[in-house]
Amino acid sequence: MNRLLLFSFLLLSAFYSHAQTGYLFVKKGASKKRTYVEGSTIYLRLKDESFRYGLITRLMNDTIYVSGSPVPISSVSDVLLRNPTKDKSRFHIDGKQLLLITGGVALVTTGLTLSKQASFKKAITAGTVIGYGPLALGYLRSKITFRRKKFSMGKKFRLQVLDFYIPKQRAF
Repeated sequence: MNRLLLFSFLLLSAFYSHAQTGYLFVKKGASKKRTYVEGSTIYLRLKDESFRYGLITRLMNDTIYVSGSPVPISSVSDVLLRNPTKDKSRFHIDGKQLLLITGGVALVTTGLTLSKQASFKKAITAGTVIGYGPLALGYLRSKITFRRKKFSMGKKFRLQVLDFYIPKQRAF
């Protein structure tokens, strides 16, 4: 009875087992900077300046299959970390908000001038800095970034495919 139970357990456990997937490594020297597995999304720029975007469906024989179409590793020039076709204007301010800020600048200038705490020139400078300063800082923060945008293949970085597919046996 124990043998039958063990055999059925081993037989049923085979239905839930999964094969090892392939890995794509972006390496700098010997250290791995980024790891992609089959099923993850990737953005590639090829040497002919075209883009490939999609799921990695298979990694085999130094070839990346992106959404089913093969891309040899030797034709990849950059691995992009963000979507290159996405709209790059992250900083946006609508007209109503800009009108409210301008009204606030006018109120600060009028208040400082009428209360004789500052001259008109100093009051308009203070109002402008208080009103439009955070907008300028937000714009600069959206344009200046210190994060990596891409891995350029060549001197520093390289791609390595680790695949676990057993080649088909050839008949004699």
